[in-house]
Amino acid sequence: MAGFTEKGLKLESSVAGTMAALLPAAGPVGAGIATAIGSVAFIMEVLSWMENDTTIPDALRDIGKQIDGIIFVLNLLDERMDELVNEVAKESNRGTNRDLLDYLDEIRQVHLAMRVPSPDIETAVRNANAVGITLDKFLRNDYDIWRWTDVVTKEVFDPQTGNTHGVTSLATNVFKHLPTLPVYLMAVLTWLAAREKVVQMNARNRLDDDAGRIARHLAAVSVRPGFDKYADGEASEPHSIPEHIKWQIRAFPIASDKHPVNRVCRFMFELRNWMNGDVKRGDYFDLTMESDHVLCTVNPDNLGSPSLEIDAETECGIEVLQALAETLERVSHAGTVRKPFVGRFSTEETYAPACLYVIAQNAELRWYRNEEAAKPGGSKEWTGPITIGNGWGEFKTVFSGGGAALYGILPDGKLMWYGHDGYFEGTGSWRGAPIQVGHGWNGFKSVFPGGEYIVYGIHPNGDLIWHRHDGAAYGGDEATWAPGVKVGTGWGGYANVFSGGYGVIYAIREDGVLERHTHTGYLKGTNEWEPRAEIGTGWNGFQAVAAAADGVLYAFTRDGRVLWYRYGERKKPAAEGIRDWMKVKEYKFKGAVRSQPVIKGTISQTVLKPKRFPGLAQLPDSAIPVEYWKKRELIELKKHPTLADFVAMTWEGPVEVMRGLSGFRNVFPLMNPPFRGPN
Repeated sequence: MAGFTEKGLKLESSVAGTMAALLPAAGPVGAGIATAIGSVAFIMEVLSWMENDTTIPDALRDIGKQIDGIIFVLNLLDERMDELVNEVAKESNRGTNRDLLDYLDEIRQVHLAMRVPSPDIETAVRNANAVGITLDKFLRNDYDIWRWTDVVTKEVFDPQTGNTHGVTSLATNVFKHLPTLPVYLMAVLTWLAAREKVVQMNARNRLDDDAGRIARHLAAVSVRPGFDKYADGEASEPHSIPEHIKWQIRAFPIASDKHPVNRVCRFMFELRNWMNGDVKRGDYFDLTMESDHVLCTVNPDNLGSPSLEIDAETECGIEVLQALAETLERVSHAGTVRKPFVGRFSTEETYAPACLYVIAQNAELRWYRNEEAAKPGGSKEWTGPITIGNGWGEFKTVFSGGGAALYGILPDGKLMWYGHDGYFEGTGSWRGAPIQVGHGWNGFKSVFPGGEYIVYGIHPNGDLIWHRHDGAAYGGDEATWAPGVKVGTGWGGYANVFSGGYGVIYAIREDGVLERHTHTGYLKGTNEWEPRAEIGTGWNGFQAVAAAADGVLYAFTRDGRVLWYRYGERKKPAAEGIRDWMKVKEYKFKGAVRSQPVIKGTISQTVLKPKRFPGLAQLPDSAIPVEYWKKRELIELKKHPTLADFVAMTWEGPVEVMRGLSGFRNVFPLMNPPFRGPN
């Protein structure tokens, strides 16, 4: 077994490594188990069988084959325990393995009982409750059935000789995905199948602790949005099964040389898999440095997960566990594994897609489109990735100015314009050679687009400078810019500043607070702003954050997940709004009330002047405190049913809308071009 040393320990042998080696040797049986762990296809096939009464026997058949295969391999594993050189490790692991076989035998008994045609309600309920009890055993005592004893070598320093030598030792209670994970998967699938029979008999109320069991196992197979195995503190502490797996699979960038060659440093990732002790290298990438006289270093926090790391996590069951999480999420809401029928009906609201550009570590430019990006709950429907270019690693900053206009800032400060005509469809249609449209842009601390050909630059002293490229549609040159205008101060202290377009600018402070600024003078470059608002915390823990139109925010975690958030207006029924007064932004009146006033600003942050509405009691003529206005308006809502839905500023998310996105250098959204009305 290949190995590596970490914190003075080198893994010599483990149960997980032994079983991983057994699977290929076990022929078709072993291959089937490996597929069930590393491929979502098996899980999804079995779940699809459960969606129809006539195909549940097919699901049971597939589960039965897997159970028989796992029993065979676990018995082989028991025989191979003697290969562990330490007697304590042998007995500890053999005891855990036999407990696992007992669990599997309980699952198998329920599985056989379920194959009886047309069971009565009593039998169906008994089967579901029995296998549910077995399923819960996998979560007991801090996942003790997942913990095994590894044999490790510990480096010990001998003060008499001045040398170090290896001493065999034990690492106890180490979380491993094998051999427990395949047994757990069979327990979940068997429980879902047994439970579904009861649900279809309209006897769900007879299931013991059903809601609690769903919630426990949903948490057990999910990854928390804020989990980051590379972070310090609570965010890195694993709580769930996939978090424990991720925690033990890590990748680190290493340089091929100490110094750059022709200003270029060659890097690779080294993958260390503590599950089985393997070490791999790959995912090479280059970075351009300032000179040949610096060290080849890179901040790993800015790189994300390489494909080596994502592939290793997939092989260890991360994708399968995430598929189970999605299924349990649906079961928790709908009560059944069966997907609800969704007819093709026209809807009043449609939602525009959001396009993203990603510069990969190998400097490829990749294009993605998230369909219906702003719809409630987010969208997991993506087009892409499509590679539309290469060699994009030389730029300090790359961004979309709007429509086809892409810009790149070179280290020497030159601003280059590229025309990407395939910006909406993701085609590699480009307008010839790039055009230099500026110089000196490396003098800004940061540069970000505002859409509609607007570009902002932040000077090191914190001044915010507004620019508009009037030649953006065709390239233009350095003379096709409107004069730069100072539109703000104090912007130098932010960790990240970016825009969602239409004057909305987000700023993440060093302490993770997310601010929302609205530049009402963005089209003409005037210094007109709405009051800034602090709308969130904890936003400094992501590899990157990008904004799309209509309040959509994408947060990119360092383990390859894309989390969707939205902060913006949503229509809410008045009855719901009564419970959520602090978020009201405006009311819309109709019916007997003729006018439609708009009360701007968040109620919790402003003093509102009264409005007069026909048919409503008159408010005082002078400005009134917020608290009184809220109470008074609450009374009016109850008294006047003519009040329609109102629009509220609300947060939505996080929702995981993509996973498996390998590490990248940069990500930025497609910005909108200026609106052009009919001639």
